[in-house]
Amino acid sequence: MGEDSRDAWFVVRTKPRAEAFAAANLRSKAIEVFFPRLAPRFGSDGLRAAEPLFPGYLFARLCLDHQFHLAAWTPGVAHLLSGPDGAPAALEDSIVDALRARVRQGDVVVPPAFRSGDPVAIRTGPFAGLLAVIDRPSSAAGRIQILLDVLRRQTRVELPLSAVVPA
Repeated sequence: MGEDSRDAWFVVRTKPRAEAFAAANLRSKAIEVFFPRLAPRFGSDGLRAAEPLFPGYLFARLCLDHQFHLAAWTPGVAHLLSGPDGAPAALEDSIVDALRARVRQGDVVVPPAFRSGDPVAIRTGPFAGLLAVIDRPSSAAGRIQILLDVLRRQTRVELPLSAVVPA
């Protein structure tokens, strides 16, 4: 661990559903944390809180020489992800920078803004992997209407905004 004394980003595996707890504890130890979350959205039971973008994981910028044990023994932290050699694996800064470019205040990811006619790919559910076109952009309830070609007919389908990505 003594060969690299510069700060780098590492992936921290948290204990189950303890991402926010671990992030707060790491920050209290003066460790920089990036905890990306999805914007709050409406569910069947009303407005849901922001959910982790990567459940069970967050990013911490630290110096392994001085802060490894401090981070590894933080309440809520399970371990730092390791490479094939068993040592914690540092991430390229560009990876975290690319994620940070899509967030607003509070590390909340800004969902893509869709317009009618935009092509999208469906990433979850029974239509996963299919291409579609936006019919109506997202509603206040966090749902989006798409036109899907099914048996040579365009069929309108309503999905959660999180189920589609730009194609």
